[in-house]
Amino acid sequence: MSAPLIHTRVDHRDGDDVWFRFTLSQLPAAPWKLHFCLARQIDPHSIEGGALERQSGSYKVMVPHEGVSELRFCCRNTPLKHDSDMPKGFFLSLESKGQLQPLVLEGEDLGLTNPPSPGPDLPPVEAVNGLVPQPAHLIYTEGNFRLAERAHVDGPVPLASLLAHFNELTGLALTQDHDAEIHLVEATLPPEGYELTITPEEIVIRAAGEAGWRHGLVSLAQWALQHGESLPCLTVRDIPRFGFRGIFLDCARHFHSIATLKRLLKQMSLYKFNRFHWHLTDDEGWRLEIKAFPQLTAVGAWRGHGLAVGPQLSGGPDPYGGYYTQSEVRELVAYAAGLGITIIPEIDIPGHCHAAIKALPELLVEEADRSRFLSVQYFDDNVLNPALPGTYRFLDAVMDEVCDLFPGSQVHMGGDEVPTGVWTDSPACQQLMAEQGYQDCRELQGHLLRHCQQYLASKGKQMLGWEEILHGDKVSREATVFAWTSFQAGLDAATSGYPVVMAPAQHLYLDLAWSQDIHEPGLYWAGTLNLAQVHACDPAPADFHANDNILGVLSPLWSELITSRDRLDYMLFPRMLATAEVAWSTPARKVWEHFVARLPGQLHILDQLQVRYRVPQR
Repeated sequence: MSAPLIHTRVDHRDGDDVWFRFTLSQLPAAPWKLHFCLARQIDPHSIEGGALERQSGSYKVMVPHEGVSELRFCCRNTPLKHDSDMPKGFFLSLESKGQLQPLVLEGEDLGLTNPPSPGPDLPPVEAVNGLVPQPAHLIYTEGNFRLAERAHVDGPVPLASLLAHFNELTGLALTQDHDAEIHLVEATLPPEGYELTITPEEIVIRAAGEAGWRHGLVSLAQWALQHGESLPCLTVRDIPRFGFRGIFLDCARHFHSIATLKRLLKQMSLYKFNRFHWHLTDDEGWRLEIKAFPQLTAVGAWRGHGLAVGPQLSGGPDPYGGYYTQSEVRELVAYAAGLGITIIPEIDIPGHCHAAIKALPELLVEEADRSRFLSVQYFDDNVLNPALPGTYRFLDAVMDEVCDLFPGSQVHMGGDEVPTGVWTDSPACQQLMAEQGYQDCRELQGHLLRHCQQYLASKGKQMLGWEEILHGDKVSREATVFAWTSFQAGLDAATSGYPVVMAPAQHLYLDLAWSQDIHEPGLYWAGTLNLAQVHACDPAPADFHANDNILGVLSPLWSELITSRDRLDYMLFPRMLATAEVAWSTPARKVWEHFVARLPGQLHILDQLQVRYRVPQR
């Protein structure tokens, strides 16, 4: 017998309530259950033709009534706008036989039509070769310099690491030698500032040290990738606007290989990013080997049918996941350092801990806790308990190993999206609140994060966190706040004296869909985000009184829908180039039409690097 078929469609909409209808054919004779993934919460009282047995996060299990081949149900207050909203990962379980049955998606109907096209993505401007991000000062001069494949470079210090980086970007083979035409010269400049001069006779890069020389070589690499061996002469004087220029990748929702991460780091280095924010844990997966608790990866790194963490997101019955061994982490940290990039690890607590809790229930579950809550991703069991000794045993061991693995001075502890209702019916939490004189459950979050901040400080590390680390008012101003819900959240934190990294979703989240086209991949909860919108972002308004507290910019890419390297490329590029300009260039130098003019040369570079970017429409 061929695999059963399923057709899914939106039956109708009632405001923001969406009614689905599933129609199945060629059903097995044995009793069955339907398994699928849907990033919406099903109203269990709405189901017609069956009953809801389980929903955890995006994973749903429905039991049909006998003889029923059609199921109908409602998801409340969750409008659908894109194809990616539709259910995924269907399969059947045959309960009497203990077997799994594949289920083929015959068709789906979102019931939407595309909105009118907003027009071309880019204005009609003449293409010019140029650098991204736009330098502070750039002057073109007469003549060309011939860059030989095996040119020689001299400098006041050993240059092996810098030249290896340049050679990896360009495919050339520069080596250090006294008989050179490329000169790296010490000069009194800011730490990341540089001057690049190309004349017909020589190339000179002046800087105070390695960071500046690296930026000069990266600019030279872009110039070489656009022009080949004959480089037009120019003079560049440059310095970044912000010291923190970051890209964030979520490796918990979907696992990305070390090879993919190295490729991303290389791409980041070409556009002068210096921080990689590595999201290693979440509800759907724990990705970091912790030797003190091997269950975290043995259990928490995998999801699928019959596993402690059920199928999530794109779903399917087969085990899915992976994790990074500590040797792989050390390898990646060293590779990033060679590119001038510091890796910041994120261990997301106290929310977003479903995978960890499933891996370590003996430490992290209070049996007497009857608190009822639902996270924004529809988990009802994903929050650490701040009153359990096991929570601190777990966190201290994790922080010990994280601090050992990552030599950078900063560790991100999450702190976001703790749902309302958590801890309210936990006897242990109520006792802790009474002992500490706490009046609000949110103070428990502050209690836990204060412990993490102090523990990290004892190891010489600074704690970073999303803006919600301020909930409970117990984290000191030594912690850096990452503002993600809005610009205003960042401005408020900076006004209160906290150092701030700006990452507002409406302007910098690269997992948002490019447009309202129903076929465009990506999320849209914070709107859509095209290239022009990213480029227009100004993280630190000139008239803001606490600009000194704004450290820089982070552009996150969450991975709920990022299931392949091609999709990763599509969501990142070319928007990541606009982010680079936001992080580096001053508003006066960040002109949209000029960026568009430079874009074709940059897309030519991406073509050489085999990046599968989204092609902007002209």
